[in-house]
Amino acid sequence: MISSEKAGGQAKGMQPAKPPVAKQPPLAGKAAAAGRTGAVHAAAAAKPAPARPAAAHARGPSTPATIGKYAIRSVVALGGMGRIYKAVHPTLKRDVIIKELLLRKGDSAVRERFKREATILLELNSPYVVRLFDYFSEGRKDYIVLEFVDGLSLDKLLEKQYCLSPQLALLIFLDACYGLQSAHRRKIVHRDIKPGNILISRRGEVKLSDFGIAGGEKEKDSPVSEGGDVPLSGSDDGLTKVGTTLGTPAYMSPEQLDDSRSVDERADIYSMGVMLYQMTTGDRPYKGDMAPDTIEKIRRGQYIPPEQLNKSLPLIVRKLVRKMMQPDPRRRYQTIEPVIKKIKRYLSRYDRHEIRKELATIVVSANPGELQVHEPKNKTVLRICAAAAVLALLVAAGFKGVYYRTLLRPWYVPVTLQMQIPVMDINTAYTADLPAKAFFFHNRDDIPEVKGINFSRVFAAKRRHGDGGKNDVTLVTKAVSLKPGDYRIKIVSGPYILWQSVTVTKGKPETLSFDFLKTEKRSLSISMKAMDYDTGEDISEKAQFQILTGNKWSDLSKVKKGSIASGQVIHVRAVADGYEPEAFGLAIDWYQDSLDVTASLHRKAADEASGLPSE
Repeated sequence: MISSEKAGGQAKGMQPAKPPVAKQPPLAGKAAAAGRTGAVHAAAAAKPAPARPAAAHARGPSTPATIGKYAIRSVVALGGMGRIYKAVHPTLKRDVIIKELLLRKGDSAVRERFKREATILLELNSPYVVRLFDYFSEGRKDYIVLEFVDGLSLDKLLEKQYCLSPQLALLIFLDACYGLQSAHRRKIVHRDIKPGNILISRRGEVKLSDFGIAGGEKEKDSPVSEGGDVPLSGSDDGLTKVGTTLGTPAYMSPEQLDDSRSVDERADIYSMGVMLYQMTTGDRPYKGDMAPDTIEKIRRGQYIPPEQLNKSLPLIVRKLVRKMMQPDPRRRYQTIEPVIKKIKRYLSRYDRHEIRKELATIVVSANPGELQVHEPKNKTVLRICAAAAVLALLVAAGFKGVYYRTLLRPWYVPVTLQMQIPVMDINTAYTADLPAKAFFFHNRDDIPEVKGINFSRVFAAKRRHGDGGKNDVTLVTKAVSLKPGDYRIKIVSGPYILWQSVTVTKGKPETLSFDFLKTEKRSLSISMKAMDYDTGEDISEKAQFQILTGNKWSDLSKVKKGSIASGQVIHVRAVADGYEPEAFGLAIDWYQDSLDVTASLHRKAADEASGLPSE
């Protein structure tokens, strides 16, 4: 069992240890209760505090031997809304966490929030977010089955070590940012970022947890649409009333204190800034109460600068905290991407593998240990590498077109091509799922291909656009140096080909734009079949295949052919009498037009309830 003692050893150059700020309870109330159950799970599932009696975690007489198809190992937490169990997944043979919600009369809103947490986790397929395995109901109880993270939560780590070295703190913080980025890209606002919801495994893996009070951006303005996917902005459906405050006060932004319903991703960015402050100083910038003087300080941004508490803090931490904790959301980072970029650049100077090893050692250690002092990589080696890189660039300059852009510039014109494509995720373009290439030809009768080193160029992702809320990516080529004259350009991207005639005139560099793929989508055909998991028998004839349209499951065979478009997340499932349903959430890119799904269905136990939410 992992200890929760206060830190006794400190990293060199850091402030002496002092008693940590007393933890204040989160806001009370039924609306927050569902989220709080998740917070209990975050701490308990990661690693129960050793100070609690072992009997509280053992399977007692009142503890069921099984819940659904899961064998119960122990109770790891108790709450007014239900219990948190540690169990065994029957197929994967791995430990899981089961969150139980005991429903009472009038608890429909709490149940919807509990169900929505499962829906959100189903959308977030990220290594930096706790994984969802199952959601089901038995009698008056609902259950969510989650990944068991064998380690401890960040708040327990801070209780043990008090504060962390800047490099260790930023490594944990970066992984948490990746998890938050995954949510924000799907317009999900977490609304309860705090150390207790950051889980760290014994291998140093960091995962974001507890989406129990998460919601969509500007959720009050976005009703559920008909005939399409359920928009996540608006998925609250009135569960969070205007003026309601949800979250943990010590980590909440000024606008979240006023109305949790109307906040956007910038509220999460503020909470992340508070968490970074605590990780690197050992203190929180504000008390965890709702006293008027505390609220006023939060609104004005009046807190002790972190460098006054820890004089060894590097500039990057001070700048990040200052900007992320701006009381005016317009002055914060507007997205989490710039934060990730700055931290990656800073950590590139250090051996991240060694920092990760230190993190894993701290997690498994029973006692607090002295933090390592991480030095930048060998500066001499870096200088040698930099010199070699410069020399290689100079040697290759003639082959990279440098001569054309410098010495031969009076006779040649740099021409850059750019085009927009619709993608679901910026990473899709970077991984070149559908590469694009441009070829240049003289515009003459025989159309000879332009000779020399610049005859073709490959497109690469340059920047993201927000036109109408769509995720468009601009692909850009490196400049091609061409003599003034007439040319034909051929652009090839998968099955698409474009020819266009252009004239290059002497003068300034030119940028040619193409948008023939900007709004392209393809009709998606879906083929499904079902197999018996145990026997391998094809049971497709007695199975029904369904697709999620709006907020209900529809018979896939009755969906009009050609009505399903690419470029979205498709949810399908297979159901059959006597079997557990199996659901899939699949991201279909804009150029994909055929989907084949094979579901392996497990037989139900005689008294087992359905494993997925009903229509």
